[in-house]
This record gives sequence, C-alpha cells and structure tokens, in this order.
Amino acid sequence: MFFTGRRPVRGRRDGRLVADLPAMRRVVPHLMPTRLESTVYYRQHLDVEHLTEWLEQVNADRPAGERVRFFHVFLTAWARLYRRRPELNRFISGRRTYEHRDITFSFTVKQEMTDEGAEVQAHITFTGTETVDEVRDKVDGVLAQARSSSRNESDRLVDALVRLPRPVLAGVARTIWILDATNLLPRALQDAIPVYASSYLVNLGSLQAEAPFHHLYQRGTATVFVAIGTVRPEAVVDESGMIVARRRVDVVYTIDERATDGFYLVRSSQILQEMVDDPQALMRPLVD
Repeated sequence: MFFTGRRPVRGRRDGRLVADLPAMRRVVPHLMPTRLESTVYYRQHLDVEHLTEWLEQVNADRPAGERVRFFHVFLTAWARLYRRRPELNRFISGRRTYEHRDITFSFTVKQEMTDEGAEVQAHITFTGTETVDEVRDKVDGVLAQARSSSRNESDRLVDALVRLPRPVLAGVARTIWILDATNLLPRALQDAIPVYASSYLVNLGSLQAEAPFHHLYQRGTATVFVAIGTVRPEAVVDESGMIVARRRVDVVYTIDERATDGFYLVRSSQILQEMVDDPQALMRPLVD
C-alpha cells in the first residue's frame, strides 16, 4: 500500500502486481524465497566489431564533448530491450511478482580514477525510446554532477546514516526493509537507495578490466546486475571455418531467475546482440 496524496492505494508505488502468471511462476518464489538461492550467472560474448567501426565513423568529425562511446550505445540498447521485453523489468517482493512502472538503471561513478577517489551513485530513468545522442546527454549530465562536489540524495542519505551509532543504524535498516516488505517505503527513500532500480550496471571497460561475476543485492528491486568488461580482439571461427580476429566484450549478467524463465533471458541477450549489430537504428527515436 502507498499513498497518492492522502488516499491509500493497494500495491507498490514502484511496481504493478503481475496477476496473470503461470502456476509454476507463482510457486517459484516460495521454493526460493531469497535471491541467494535463485541467482543465475550468464556470460555473453558480445560481438562489437561492426559497432567499433561505426563508432570510429560517427565520432570522426565530432568534438570531444559530443562523441558517442560504447557505454552510450549499450545503455540505449539496454533501455530499448527493457521496453521490448517487459519481463526483464520484473522483481519479487513479499514472494509476489511485480513489474516496474519505469525503466531505471543505477551505476557507481568514481569522482577520481584513484584508489582514494570517492564513489557516488548515479540513477537514471529511461523510456526505452531514446536515441544514442539523447542517452549520451543524460549520462554525461549525470556523470558531470556525480564527479562534481555536489552530493545527491543517495550520498546524503549514506552520510547521515553512518553518523548514527551502530545499534541505531541496524534498527533503521530493519525498519526500512520492513516498510519495503509491507509496501510502505516512502518515495524519498526509494529514490535515494540505488538498488531500487530495474537493473544495476558496472562498466569495467573504463578501467581496462574484465567483467566479474557479481552478486545480486539481497534488498531492493534490481533483478539484473550487469558487469561490462573491456573491448578486446579475440580469435573466433568465422562462417567459412577460418580463424579471424574480431572485437568482442564480455557482459556478465547476474539474474534473479524468479522474475522470468531462462528461455526469455537467453532470447533477450540475442535481441541485444541484434541491436548492437545495427547501431544506426539506435540513432533514430523508437516508434512503437
């Protein structure tokens, strides 16, 4: 239950209850009550040979501040995939299945690329119809704000909580999770806690690192954690049987499989590859 003004409304503020689930999908959250036992890891070798060549052409005459990067293209395709494949946007709460009302992605930003550089949280809402340039503007705006001295809601919340004595902090955390389980968590807290999102992403390519098999956060609503590695040339066998070098990037998904079935997830990854193979289509607004 949540409130719109003074009127109580049944359900969750951030999600609609999915009522037409098959019997097995309704049973699964009872067989696996938490994300700990329902986590699945899936690695995708995303072919970006054509995309890399396209990025070189697109960025040839652009100033540095307007250049499109791989992460911008990936986010554009990822948002469109969520719009096209709405079961990806589901989550489990109270052993019930909900579907997010929005498409929201969270990720961590280092203010400085040093060991001492502070980490801040970024949280962006998409419609799934944006172009690559629109996504670039959104991301660059959030990154600029995150790397400035200003603090967002999530950072201010953490700063306030860490000042509390440990027993008080533990009590506050329990209260938050109880409010969430009963669908009474205030909007201000949902907006300030980054794990309340459609998915959480980390881009290790910016550090020239490989994608890890990351854990899912036990709390919150992010059903998918996406770890993106570094674009590298790899030896692959082409259609003629010859070994050739193609640029690929490993993307590792950590998934709460209670949200949807494995076939749906694998097919979604194939559709993502199709989108990446046609980046020019991502430059045009999506028309349903």
